[in-house]
Amino acid sequence: MVWGLTPEAWERIAELLGKVANMKDGLKYAAIAVLILSFFCIMSRIDFIVHGTLYDYGLHFSYDWALEYWVLYPAAFVIFALAAGFMFWLGSGKTPRDLKFSAAIAATVIILMIGGLQDLMFFVLWAGGLPPAEVVWWWNPWRHILGSWSSGSQIASSLLALIATALLWKQTLRERT
Repeated sequence: MVWGLTPEAWERIAELLGKVANMKDGLKYAAIAVLILSFFCIMSRIDFIVHGTLYDYGLHFSYDWALEYWVLYPAAFVIFALAAGFMFWLGSGKTPRDLKFSAAIAATVIILMIGGLQDLMFFVLWAGGLPPAEVVWWWNPWRHILGSWSSGSQIASSLLALIATALLWKQTLRERT
């Protein structure tokens, strides 16, 4: 007996402390998920302001400004992805597992961006709903590659990105190194 507690009591305390530590990790992972989701919400809102609200104030479409915007908008996602992964790494124990988590955080943002989650959020959160199925999303880069792109294509793309992200995290969380 140590401090009046039996070995069984100490084992129970160790078990409870392990659960608390796992809860702490769970809270950390939830905070990261909220951070990523918040970033996507903010970026989709900025996109709505540029492609919606500013037209009400006289903005006219021009490839002169649109090309720069179309380069900087995804660049912001890449910079955020790298910064979020790096910040996780800086605040971690810097183990190989932490490095994998950092890479998974960055990859999550980039996969979801490539899948177009922010485009779905643009329409669902800010524009009042997706365009009708027959509307071609001419601005989407996948239209130029595949020849056509619609709301259905965007939903499928975003779902594939979510599945890829879930599989990435399943693998990342399963690995113990």
